[in-house]
Amino acid sequence: MTESTQDGEPTYEDASAAVAAARRGFKRDVGALVAALRKARLFVPLAKRIANVPVGREQEVGEELSLSPHLLFDDERRGYVAAFTRPELVTRATDEIGWTTDDGPLEFVALPSQVVLELALALADDDRVGGLLLNALDGSELVLRRHELASIAQGRALPLVGYVADLPFDPNEERLVAEMEGGPSPEIVSAIEKVLQDTPYALKRTFNPERDLEPHLTLNVIGADATADRAALAERIAASLDGLLPPPGYIDILFDDPTLT
Repeated sequence: MTESTQDGEPTYEDASAAVAAARRGFKRDVGALVAALRKARLFVPLAKRIANVPVGREQEVGEELSLSPHLLFDDERRGYVAAFTRPELVTRATDEIGWTTDDGPLEFVALPSQVVLELALALADDDRVGGLLLNALDGSELVLRRHELASIAQGRALPLVGYVADLPFDPNEERLVAEMEGGPSPEIVSAIEKVLQDTPYALKRTFNPERDLEPHLTLNVIGADATADRAALAERIAASLDGLLPPPGYIDILFDDPTLT
């Protein structure tokens, strides 16, 4: 099932590369995904057949279209609408999961990406549905949570914070230092100094437009022993700050960053 141009020829492109690149999470990568999805279609495995639609035949999409897509669930039993950039990825996932359509062989539908985004967004109005899962069980698998899905559906790029948080900082990245009105709370300062003891540090409020949705605390540890396990030290600092951080509720912990002294 596809939408076609006036001359009847489909104009869709493969968005697989853009989906894979968006796993970095940077805003610019999501911008490229937004652009790719405008010209792509997605393949949606069906839990139930679409009534009065013949299998294997292309048909224009109407406003009355009603779908029952398959969902995949996270550890909290929150469902995500499954969609794929290529039909062979549907087949591969089906081989692992055992999807069926109305207890028969799996059927899937090809739709313009915008239709799939809006379908997933509508289903995510239910608290039991968290968003859209692209290319499940593939190396390019990408989870879009509801607020991310809503932004992308409206053509607006944003950082995918859950992905970009795992990437180390590049010294060439733009990081804006914001004023910290009133300074950090005494509880935060005490927790940091209890872990660092006599090691100097700088605590700032920063915003990186490629990584962040809003300003947040950033701690720069200065002159820590280079032979020490810095990852373990960062984990101890983060644990000491659990429950103390102001919105958005997380902190970046850096070591010897010359831009934050």
